[in-house]
Amino acid sequence: MTTNTPTTAFTPISGIARSAILVDLFIAVYSGRKQDKQTQEEVTASKGAASKRAASVYKSLFAECKELDDITKFQARARQMHYRMTLPWSDAGTRIIPAAEFTEYKKTMGQFETEFRTLVDRFLDKYDTLVAAAAFQLGTLFDRKEYLTREQVGNRFSFQVATSPLPTSGDFRLDIEAEVQQDLIDMYEKRLSDQVAKANQDAWTRLYEVLSRMSDRLTVEEDGTKRKFHDTLVSNAEELCDLLTRLNVAGDPSLERARGRLQDTLVGVSPAALRKEDSTRAEVKQKVDAILSDFDWGVSDDE
Repeated sequence: MTTNTPTTAFTPISGIARSAILVDLFIAVYSGRKQDKQTQEEVTASKGAASKRAASVYKSLFAECKELDDITKFQARARQMHYRMTLPWSDAGTRIIPAAEFTEYKKTMGQFETEFRTLVDRFLDKYDTLVAAAAFQLGTLFDRKEYLTREQVGNRFSFQVATSPLPTSGDFRLDIEAEVQQDLIDMYEKRLSDQVAKANQDAWTRLYEVLSRMSDRLTVEEDGTKRKFHDTLVSNAEELCDLLTRLNVAGDPSLERARGRLQDTLVGVSPAALRKEDSTRAEVKQKVDAILSDFDWGVSDDE
């Protein structure tokens, strides 16, 4: 079994710093929700609660608003794409991306931003009409004073990508004793190494999940029943193979070997062939299982 315990021995931190960028995606969406203190007091009183804080009541100012729902769903899609094209870096949500991939990332997120703005404009164009409709939808819960102006609501929406260079221990330029400075540098190097290892492990986990899914779906039961699968079983694997050629920020040779073996396995393979040709199904599963067994994936057996 090949061990791939994530380390930064493959590419030094300084090398990664020159070839990668840190990115943050900030999306703000107007929720259209408001705490209703009066109804909250009525609820707690009717239930005999001794404290007015026993329950919290929030109301949707736009009970049925497709335009606002579309924005909320879209921002979730944008975040999913952001996560797909990057790797984790810090607990605060910052992600890392190879510099060579940033142009494609910027183009993709620019397209998402354009569509986001279109959806927001569509909502704002109908805002006054939607407020009027809410009066009928909410009944006695409606309070016109709770609705912001169109301009105020527009300011609640934002879509922004922020970038920053990858820091290194060389950023320490402190006028302190050499011994203390070296301790700080050592601590910082370890933290950066841990973060790169975390990003690297995320790439391994993505590959492991795709392989495990393929192995499971290509299984034939003892009674000869074939498990069903969608065409995305193959297309998702192919897309990941392509993506990991660019997301291997640590230059991990084991990750590249595992990725390459899956890519070779998929050559000439189609969902239709996997469903109809028993020999093809068995061969692909055998190769997938071999990849799973030949590498240490850094995950527990029960995952």
